[in-house]
Amino acid sequence: MSLKDKCAIVGVGMTKLAKKNPEKSTMGFALEGCKKAIEDAGLTKDDVDGLLFAHPSQQGERHGFSGRVADLLGITSNFNATVDCGGATPIVLVQMAAMAINAGVCHTVVCCYGWQNNPVDVPPSLPPNFEFTLTYGEIAATPFLAQVTRRHMNDFGTTSKQLGMVAVTCRKNACLNPNAQSYGKPITLEDHQKSRWISEPLRALDCCPWTDSGGAVVVTSAERAKNLKKRPVYISGWGQAHGAPLLRPWRNPKISDWQTWTRASDTAFKMAGVTRKDIDVAQLYDAFTIVFLIQLESSGFCKIGESGPFVEAGKIELDGELPCNTAGGLLSEGHTMGMGHIVESVRQLRAECGERQVKNAEIALATGFGGVVNEYPPTFSCSALILRR
Repeated sequence: MSLKDKCAIVGVGMTKLAKKNPEKSTMGFALEGCKKAIEDAGLTKDDVDGLLFAHPSQQGERHGFSGRVADLLGITSNFNATVDCGGATPIVLVQMAAMAINAGVCHTVVCCYGWQNNPVDVPPSLPPNFEFTLTYGEIAATPFLAQVTRRHMNDFGTTSKQLGMVAVTCRKNACLNPNAQSYGKPITLEDHQKSRWISEPLRALDCCPWTDSGGAVVVTSAERAKNLKKRPVYISGWGQAHGAPLLRPWRNPKISDWQTWTRASDTAFKMAGVTRKDIDVAQLYDAFTIVFLIQLESSGFCKIGESGPFVEAGKIELDGELPCNTAGGLLSEGHTMGMGHIVESVRQLRAECGERQVKNAEIALATGFGGVVNEYPPTFSCSALILRR
């Protein structure tokens, strides 16, 4: 049985985004995001019977987090889980909510996220096999993606300025979004080129900022959605894929071998019954500029190796062929683990985005990306979500 358009997102909420906000904990951000989303849907806590939470990767407040969020909100839930697929998680939560609703387990689910970068609770030890990568500087995503960037440059002629065009476009959009962390802070391509190296060839403006924030969306059945406060945004297609063939040298991978993203997006497009040309607005996971470029290719919007020229030609601008990351993305709106991409997709389809509104937006794509590249075995988690008004 196809689940296309059987469920809808009926409420969204996002807290203030800031590099550092010690006034709230991870829990505090999660609660505020949930309350805003429930209010946006015109519902009360008593209308909700499910809650899913994206586990914060800083490891704070580990066990039973989703249950505590529900309890503090006063929600009596029939369906609860704390989920960890890294930056792919928010979209995975929406998928899980739709499946649970269609299975009759619950009828209205809040999918939420919260993040505070200065947790009291920290991991007690190094990750597995970290001692083998630490020596070589492979301590996080940035050094790994710096290698991916260099290889992309070598194989396809991708330039730092093309990476910079991604950053500049996202920042331009963020300056039209009053809630963005970088609101009122425009940058130029020259600013990008002068920003310091983080892990060459990635510069500071190729990397997303730390962000304290929370956000949530409310998912319910299409039937229930008809009578609620806001225009429903239907969940037409989704996909997820896991594994990292790119990181397994015995499989003789190429830099273009991002099968997980291709599988996730192909599944979503097939379920939704639409093509790449039908997408009016895209929110592509952009923790780093190179990650954005690779998604353009692996999601089928341009050929392998042609993402640099695609961006350089202005095709991702608000008035371009494929308007992307219209709220500023992780690079400039703030690192919301991808929850912001879902929220912005919904707002675009409701035509609520003011100056950054894409004209006549009817179908949106949001993607997510998570994983651990400096532990063994390395893995990726990729997710894709297609929404329509």
